Amino acid sequence: MNFNKTFKIISGNFLLFVGLIIIISACNPHSERKDFGVNGSKIIDQQIFLIGNGPNSKRTIGDMIEKSGIRTGGYVVIIPTSFNAKDSTAWFLKKEFYNQKIMAVHILEFPPYSSKNSDVLSIENASIICLLNGKKNKFMKLANNTRLKRSLTKAKENGALVAGIGRGASILGEYYYSKVTDTVSQKLKVFLKPGLGLLKNTIVDDIGFYRNNKKGIQQSSTRENFIFIGLNDRSCIWIKNDNALVLRKPKIVLITPGMPKKILVKGDSIKLIPR
Repeated sequence: MNFNKTFKIISGNFLLFVGLIIIISACNPHSERKDFGVNGSKIIDQQIFLIGNGPNSKRTIGDMIEKSGIRTGGYVVIIPTSFNAKDSTAWFLKKEFYNQKIMAVHILEFPPYSSKNSDVLSIENASIICLLNGKKNKFMKLANNTRLKRSLTKAKENGALVAGIGRGASILGEYYYSKVTDTVSQKLKVFLKPGLGLLKNTIVDDIGFYRNNKKGIQQSSTRENFIFIGLNDRSCIWIKNDNALVLRKPKIVLITPGMPKKILVKGDSIKLIPR
């Protein structure tokens, strides 16, 4: 299979798709996602959804639609970090957005490690971006070696709501946990690697990872001054600027520097550590 040829075809189709949506959105006076402060400066809310890797709730998708303001104009970009064009979660999300009357939905299909990804600049104009569960290290290699990371940062700055699901949530922070087997001792080593940097001072993983690495996470949290959030399968947290609200149970593990573990449930709110 010729990946370069495939990517060019995908790029051309997606750019045409995005161009039409941007024109439609620009003609809609209510599609602007910006407010103005007292001095006339633009204030853009920074919104992130952290979602567990279980069955995605229709209500969670409804919440994303409501918080993003997409009904007044815009489109959704779904990115399978598994590099699998037939990712079942991607197609479920697309179908559910359709069911909730959001018809402008596109699934991005990146050939692994492709450096010819000029079309990712179109991500900057999305209203909702969904990063799905997949291959953390492989996706971050692509993001770091191309314009993808910068485009995701720009999209968030422009007011896009960024949702991370499973491992897609893990890579949203400045750092994420990675594991490797030592070739000499054959022991599993856990260490921090740079992430997308969309979520400051916060590291996200699943609750199973927390159970297996409690002591190390607690020590790292205190030493590096970050919050750790451990998601359960059906968990959902909405972050707006520096404030986080639990929208969906079951319980979520919260570790803050120098403090004992706390369990969060639906309705709980926390303040993220200011830089």
